[in-house]
Amino acid sequence: MSESNNANVNQFGYEQELKRTLGVKELVVFGVTFMAPVSSMQMFGFMSMVSAGHAVLCYLAAFIAIIFTVMSYHQMIQEFPIAGSVYVFTQRGIHPTLGFLAGWMMIWDYFLLPMVICLTACLFANALIPVIPVWLWTLILIVPALILNIRGVEFAAKTNIIITALMIIAILAFVIAAIRYAALGIDGAVFFNPTYIFNPATFNFQSIMAGSIMAVMSYLGFDSICTLAEEAIVPPKKIGHALIIAVLIETILYLLVAYFGTVVAPDITVFQAPESAFFDIAMKVGGMALQIFISLVIIFSGFAAVLACQAATSRVFFGMGRDNLIPKKFFGYINPKTQVPTYSLILTAIIILAGSILIPISIITNIVAFGSLWGFTFVNLSVIVYFFFRKRSGRVFQHLILPIIGMIVCLTIIFTGMAPLAKILGFSWMGIGVIYLLVRSTKPEFRELLKKVSIG
Repeated sequence: MSESNNANVNQFGYEQELKRTLGVKELVVFGVTFMAPVSSMQMFGFMSMVSAGHAVLCYLAAFIAIIFTVMSYHQMIQEFPIAGSVYVFTQRGIHPTLGFLAGWMMIWDYFLLPMVICLTACLFANALIPVIPVWLWTLILIVPALILNIRGVEFAAKTNIIITALMIIAILAFVIAAIRYAALGIDGAVFFNPTYIFNPATFNFQSIMAGSIMAVMSYLGFDSICTLAEEAIVPPKKIGHALIIAVLIETILYLLVAYFGTVVAPDITVFQAPESAFFDIAMKVGGMALQIFISLVIIFSGFAAVLACQAATSRVFFGMGRDNLIPKKFFGYINPKTQVPTYSLILTAIIILAGSILIPISIITNIVAFGSLWGFTFVNLSVIVYFFFRKRSGRVFQHLILPIIGMIVCLTIIFTGMAPLAKILGFSWMGIGVIYLLVRSTKPEFRELLKKVSIG
């Protein structure tokens, strides 16, 4: 199968430089790890506060927003099973220039998302062991992740399997403790109350949209599976299946945490620090043992998310670098021994480390998801342009209606749910990418590069 996959890479004009070791299980685990099931615990306080107790509804809205886009990814990865994800799909489905911009926007969130997960994990770690400052915890998480990634993707995959198992166990332990909490009626808790999902007294559409942004943020990273296409030993269709399986697993786990978190804490305002509210919720339902266990798993999840992010971001850089849209000598470099993009990995780790230390988490949580939502929009548009118009597939529902719905949902969240700061900084980042393209396009050799990048 790997020989067939290598032929797929060659047909797009590339050499097989990355090492193929990943099956469906490893791909699913990689996506689940990047999305981090326990990120719902980390984000619960913020999301519940912003949405006035509608965390479950926010995750349902986010799932609807994501599933249409997941189906578009499923279509595109079968056509273009090469590293780069959004960048490649837009580049070859629509146009190389737009492909660069799509990849540029995804990089925005590939940096910001692990900063959020890393910082919240470090806050839990600091609450558990206060003598170690938050900035030192970031080093403890980021540097070992870099070392593992440099050693090779198979080492990272094995680590991900262990940590993902721990995350699922932590969620199940919390759910069992919360069921017991409700069954005993502690603090007036009940197992089921419709207001845990929809409370007409506090419902506000704008608040739900704002909360959905955070819920969408939890899903960011599912597309990282596509960035590993050239390291998979399974057919492209199986990579698409891995995408769907990972998202469905995450959705079930997110909803469990959101619902039972609301059962225990229907009013999040009683907690002084929303960013680490689950630290207190775990103590409330399971005592110190559960609190310590969940805190440790959240710390490990921060490490795993950084591990997965470094791998995914470096592959996007590699895809753009080997096309020389960004400096090829640096970003297109592959270590001949480990067969990983070492320079891109190091740069990614440095940026995540600096951002985690220097940028307050309150700012990052407000601006993350902008790039990914634009990236998702580009992928949906790629399906329409490539399949429905260029290939004239005739599949109105699959190649036109579904991706249009995906685009509408993503753009609605961007323009109605995102904070003004996110729009300002996000469009500024987009503007920098456009300026970069305009400046480089003044040189004839760069224009030739764009022409040489074949379109599917």
